[in-house]
Amino acid sequence: MLFNAHRLKLAAACMGLAATASVALAQADPPASDELLVPGLSLSPLGARSIGPKALPNVDLSAEILFQVLASEVAAQRGAFGPATSTSLELARHTRDPRLARRAVEFALAGGDLVRALDAAQMWAELDPADVEARQTALSLAAAAGRVEGMGSALRARISAAPDKSVAIVEARRVVARLEDKRRALAILEEALADVRNLPEAHLALARVAAAAGDNARALREARAALEAQPDSEAAAMLALQMGIEIEPEQSVARARAFIATHAESRNLRVLLARALASLKDYDGARSELQALARANPEDFEILYMQGVLAYQSQRPSEADGYLKQYLDIHEQRIGADKGLAPLPEADNALFLRVQIAEDQQRYDDAFDLLAKVDDPDAALAARLRQAVLRGKQGRLDEARKILSIIDPRSAREGTQVALTEAQILRSAGQRDEAVKVLEAASERYPDTPDLMYDLAMLYEQQNRIDEMENRLRRIIAVKPDHAHAYNALGYSLADRNIRLAEAKKLIERALNLAPDDPFIVDSMGWVYYRMGDNARALSYLERAYQLRPDAEIAVHLGEVLWASGQQARARQLWREVQAKDPSNAALRGTLARLDVTL
Repeated sequence: MLFNAHRLKLAAACMGLAATASVALAQADPPASDELLVPGLSLSPLGARSIGPKALPNVDLSAEILFQVLASEVAAQRGAFGPATSTSLELARHTRDPRLARRAVEFALAGGDLVRALDAAQMWAELDPADVEARQTALSLAAAAGRVEGMGSALRARISAAPDKSVAIVEARRVVARLEDKRRALAILEEALADVRNLPEAHLALARVAAAAGDNARALREARAALEAQPDSEAAAMLALQMGIEIEPEQSVARARAFIATHAESRNLRVLLARALASLKDYDGARSELQALARANPEDFEILYMQGVLAYQSQRPSEADGYLKQYLDIHEQRIGADKGLAPLPEADNALFLRVQIAEDQQRYDDAFDLLAKVDDPDAALAARLRQAVLRGKQGRLDEARKILSIIDPRSAREGTQVALTEAQILRSAGQRDEAVKVLEAASERYPDTPDLMYDLAMLYEQQNRIDEMENRLRRIIAVKPDHAHAYNALGYSLADRNIRLAEAKKLIERALNLAPDDPFIVDSMGWVYYRMGDNARALSYLERAYQLRPDAEIAVHLGEVLWASGQQARARQLWREVQAKDPSNAALRGTLARLDVTL
């Protein structure tokens, strides 16, 4: 033998291919502790993988071959994956040894060369046609590279020859899932499953790929067919509920409840049903499902968290806080009693939701104290920033800024977050000029940072430093051409000042192409049409913007265009709604004064 074969599993994982691992891989020995010398690539010799004797060539291990094998390994260790791939692939062609082709796949994947990885995988499968892993890897890489010719028939042949059809069907679905064209993926999978079309696994696979392709009706039909073919399948019941909740909510809920009635152990379906009921605003039904789950699974602490979230969604904050506190108390007991116990997975989320509840109730000191408990490095920054904001809301600016001043940012991103938070606190306190100083200093430390430039531009506009605002926004567009809000802010500023309307319209059109469902950008398009005198188009955009988000400023704009279009009664109604919610709204007061309207 030339050399001990290495595993492909970790190399495949770096390209997202580990999910296609074959049964043979699943039965392989666990990886050695030193296998990850290069992330995602095994470079240490492991135990030989079994390869059919007919696949191994009768080649002597010459000095030249040994030298080239070692050279490719050394090149890979140094990060030169291109030469390592070339050497291994050429050796595989020369010796006809599938293990060298397999190694070339690993090197190519580690170097991010998908095309050459596919070439190497196809050679591997050619040299060892009995190797399931080789064929699966070649198919997966072909899908990732968008090469689909003959894929359906190849997958069909694989499924036909597979002793376990269920595993083969799952592998086929995972292969086509790599395709960017999801409708093409669905068509290929249909071809692949032609001989096993009536199996429940085939229906489930088609349902999942149809859902990815946006064909929810087809996905629902397939999920229901899977459930009919295998009435005990919780996976089919869950997929039928998931796909049906928007198309046929009542039937889907009834079907899920019927399944649960005969399968009381179906924990995951019950959780999904509770979430589905909450999405339908049936909070009592959702609470009933979670309570039943809690009674049946008293040690399932995640249910406490879900009950807390549900109570918060249904506007029962005190009840929500009780569940979340209970969840966090159990979390603290666990880590206090046994350091080896894993923390409860939603502990940070539960704590931050308790903070939100306290903040909503204006219990700012309670919220501050809860945040002081956060010591996880990954959550600590968010906690400290939130504490500063809370002190700002209390008018304790010196304390807020002191909290921020002792933060030691670990990156430019964190430094930017600190500066933006401080500027926000100062702006809310009416200290706009001081906020500008903070952002200008941060922009010098972190030049060309879009978020800093954007907030600074908005402050410049408030200071009537229009030229500087425009310069900042144009710089954002230069360094980040897909920044929709920079285009929108610049276009809206021009439209609001009723100047350069053609340019304003082009800028907002660009923003709308980047974010077609952003209500504020839709509002800007309506506003520029109004400035251009096209009230009909203006109304169509503003009505849509208000449907997307009933925001006060959008309502003020919509009211003005309604007023100009002769619909004064509806305009007054909108404006009164804004006034009732926010009596001091500056946009409303300015509009009413300009139009000389009294509500």
